[in-house]
Amino acid sequence: MKKITSLVIIALVVCPALNAQIKLFLEEQEVQIDDGRQYGWVMPIVGDLDEALKDLDNFGKERSDIKLKRSGENLMIAEKVSLLSIIAKRGDLIGYTYNANNYNVIALVFRMGYDISLNSVEYESEMDSFRDYARQFMAYHYEQAYARKLDNIDKDMKELEKDRGQAERQIGNMNDQIEKNNKKIEKETDASKIADYRSENTSLSSDIENLSNTLPQHTSKLKELQTLKDQLSTEAHSYLETISSL
Repeated sequence: MKKITSLVIIALVVCPALNAQIKLFLEEQEVQIDDGRQYGWVMPIVGDLDEALKDLDNFGKERSDIKLKRSGENLMIAEKVSLLSIIAKRGDLIGYTYNANNYNVIALVFRMGYDISLNSVEYESEMDSFRDYARQFMAYHYEQAYARKLDNIDKDMKELEKDRGQAERQIGNMNDQIEKNNKKIEKETDASKIADYRSENTSLSSDIENLSNTLPQHTSKLKELQTLKDQLSTEAHSYLETISSL
């Protein structure tokens, strides 16, 4: 039987605890990007920094028809783009991921010059509009991150169900073979052949017992994964509700 594709046990033990610790925020902060400091909207992300940047790339394509390009390990930029719902001027849309205070975070920046970026002092209304854009991305990222988690659980559950089905079929086939052997024993007069059939039945019975012992484990793991799936679905819904009110 195949092993489960993802780390089920780690997911069961670690995943809910980590996610429960995320305190949502969307704050204007000054961040160091390359050689300059820029203002942007900073938010916590779910898990992997790289996946958050990929989510930003997809968000830009889907929502703004903007293609961001990777510029270093933790940076994505769409240069000289127009976001007319935010500001009339063109600028660079930047996503920058980093770790701060034990949180993985991403900063969204709209830069119009080397040291000029949207901020609430000089561009109050535009920065408010940019905040709405950042909040939309935040909701998108959390939706996508949790969809990935749930998809991995679904894959693990399907693999478990497949393994359980295979075990049940094998048990059924072996029981059928034992029954056939018993019928042959009833008709057989050759002692050596009867001994062979009985020996095969003993081996089959042992295999049946071993496979049967795995079935409760499959059932237990499936229940655990379903519980985790329900928890993550509730968690995702709670986070998205909170994001909508930020």
